[in-house]
Amino acid sequence: MLDSNLVLKSIDFKEKIYVAFSGGPDSTALLYLLAMIRNDYDELKLKAIHVNHNLSKNSMSWESHCKKVCSDLNIDLITESIEVVSDGGGIESASRQARYKIFKNLLETNEQILLAHHSDDLAETVFMRLLRGTGADGLEGPLSQRAIGKGLLIRPLLEISKEEILNYLTENNIKFIEDESNKENEFDRNFLRNKVFPLLETRWKNFSIRINNTSSILKNRNKIYSELFNEKFHDLIGNNIELKKIHGLSDSVISDILRYSIKECNIAMPNSKIMKEIIKTFVHSKPGSKSIVRWSRSDKELNAGKITYQKGYIIISKG
Repeated sequence: MLDSNLVLKSIDFKEKIYVAFSGGPDSTALLYLLAMIRNDYDELKLKAIHVNHNLSKNSMSWESHCKKVCSDLNIDLITESIEVVSDGGGIESASRQARYKIFKNLLETNEQILLAHHSDDLAETVFMRLLRGTGADGLEGPLSQRAIGKGLLIRPLLEISKEEILNYLTENNIKFIEDESNKENEFDRNFLRNKVFPLLETRWKNFSIRINNTSSILKNRNKIYSELFNEKFHDLIGNNIELKKIHGLSDSVISDILRYSIKECNIAMPNSKIMKEIIKTFVHSKPGSKSIVRWSRSDKELNAGKITYQKGYIIISKG
């Protein structure tokens, strides 16, 4: 059920809160929830931000709609107009990169930005990652909270379905905009949402819920494994790893030592191909001062990384 408690348990009232507001149904429901909460909590410092990607003939109309909604709710709105340029990863990815860069630059220390991703989005993300060959961590889906720049990115609606959001809007007679590009199935996520998931749902009822349940089970399993692994190998995990201490360990264990070390550095996680290259370069070969392996994440959500060698140690750093 969509109610204010979902948001209340996620936010810190002492810090400024931004809502990423597109004008679509999901962010509209979230904004109205925050506006309702503010009526009961005077100390809540609430603003909204709208990013105009200028990809639709309706972009300016959507921006005007968002301005009116925020004016009616007495919420300050920041608008950002951008030109999306694809770097080869597609318009979807480029748009997301541009938005997150704006969010990152916007937030001061401990400030929060709330995104309206819901349980259907989570299922789509997990399924897409599965198709791309992600590891166990990737199948956990989007995090409910993570660092972004100096602040925090929070997704308070991950337990709520799209249907529940639409019901909330209908029951409260709240208007929202509909992005026509959501019907364009050349985009991977739209293809899954509009074609694949409805077909699977006809055969396996509550298909999205099943995916999310599996994701939740994996999250718990990963947490237990992480605790046990860190307890056993904590002295090897860090940005400087002494090579002689990992020689003799299996490639799988070395891979996880590297993975947890990279995670601590808050940089992008290399894919399995890059991880094999790292182990080959620094463990199975004789590395030197010029040995280096670099990697990055296509959506640039986290910093690129690199591993170098120095005096018997492999060094993990931002790339």
